[in-house]
Amino acid sequence: MISRSTTRALTIAVALLGALVLPACGVPLDDAPRAISRTTTTLPSQTTVPLSEAAGAPKVRLYFLNDGRLAPTSVAVETDPDLAKAIGLVLVTKPDAPLQTRIPPGTSLLELRVEGSVASIDLSDAIEDISGPTQKEAYAQIVFTALKFAQITSVQFRVQGKQVDAPTDNGNLAVVSAADYAPPLNPR
Repeated sequence: MISRSTTRALTIAVALLGALVLPACGVPLDDAPRAISRTTTTLPSQTTVPLSEAAGAPKVRLYFLNDGRLAPTSVAVETDPDLAKAIGLVLVTKPDAPLQTRIPPGTSLLELRVEGSVASIDLSDAIEDISGPTQKEAYAQIVFTALKFAQITSVQFRVQGKQVDAPTDNGNLAVVSAADYAPPLNPR
């Protein structure tokens, strides 16, 4: 679990990134590769990925809405993104029209754990600022962004550390997969 001061610092960092992201402007992540356990991954000190305009730059796939349909978009980044970085980006990115996000402003990633093929995503309580179909669309954006990582087959959510059921086309569920969403919220 991360400390309250670290959470506060991460929230401030994500908010600043959302306000100041400029192409070709970034913050270095690590000086060298580091080992990460495949069974349990906790949130690194940074949850965002610097964007890049360099030809051949690595890309991360994020999901947004386009005319009511969930649609993927690739975002070039400076380093190979991991799951925590991708989720951090989908939470703060304001896509260009016609794409839209349903994730409410201020939603931040508090913690991410991967156990086997299940990603457990802990979000700030700003995710609760929406309800109904908009909330289902926001959760679908996060779910499909996570499912783009081959090792992830399902997702569970927490808000401020408390387990919550995610809204899907099959009702509110503790653990969700692609099969729990139908088109237009299932892009597969």
